[in-house]
Order: sequence, then C-alpha cells, then structure tokens
Amino acid sequence: MEQQIQALKAEVLAWATERGQEYVAIEISRMFFLLNEDIGSVHLHKIEDEEGNADWKSIYNNRQQLFRWLRGDSKASLRNVLALSSAIKAALPAERRARVNGETINYLVSIASKEFAAAISSVLLDDGDMSQRISGAVAALHAIRPHHHRLTTV
Repeated sequence: MEQQIQALKAEVLAWATERGQEYVAIEISRMFFLLNEDIGSVHLHKIEDEEGNADWKSIYNNRQQLFRWLRGDSKASLRNVLALSSAIKAALPAERRARVNGETINYLVSIASKEFAAAISSVLLDDGDMSQRISGAVAALHAIRPHHHRLTTV
C-alpha cells in the first residue's frame, strides 16, 4: 500500500512540474468535491463560489496543503494522501493514472500506439530524430511482448 502511495505522490509531483501546482491543486480540489468526499482528517476549501467564480484564496490554501502532504513523510501526511487517493487518482490524466495503477496491457498498448504515431509522423515529415522515434516505437512494442505472451498461453 505504501509503495502505491509513493508512486501516486511521485506521479502528482511530476504532473505539477509539467502543468503547475496551481492547476494540479484545482483539479484535485474539484474532484474532491465532485466525489463528495467526506473525510474527517482532510479539509479542503471550496474553490468556487455559488456563481462559479474562482476563490483564489481557497485555491492557494488548498495548493499549500496538498503539496505539503505530498512532499511530507510524516504519518499524518501519508494518512491525508491515502484519504485523498481516490480524488487524486480521478483527477490524474489517464496516462498518469494508468502508470500509478501498473503497467496493464491497455496502458502498454496505448503507449505503443502513441510511440508509433510519433514515429510515423517523423518518417512522413523527414524529421531529424526519425531513428530515435522508430527505436522508441520498437521498444514500446517489445514492452507489450511479455504481457501478450501471458494472454495467449494456456
């Protein structure tokens, strides 16, 4: 369980590096209230008023709390992240959520299709990193192989 929470924390921090802490905090807060989470130890502020206007003070406070818990190693931080894990997973983009859940065949096939699309575009556009894109596509295909073997053997 703790290993999965650590993977979840790492994925959220990587997402925040890519999109920004504010964006991530808004998405997690939104999902927290959409799921009607009633968690005694976790208190997040509503980020919108009744008219749908952003409450920037609440967004700031939620961002501070969420990232304090995500970066923290205390039992309280771990407990809060665990309590929020369903809202966090629901807020994660699909590819990031799939990484947290483990390398399922669907995840690996989606990565392979993305890599092949990038390789095809590189070939069609005579891109300079064409061989690197093709290598990435082949590597993604090889990653599927052990999973495919398990699916086809009786």
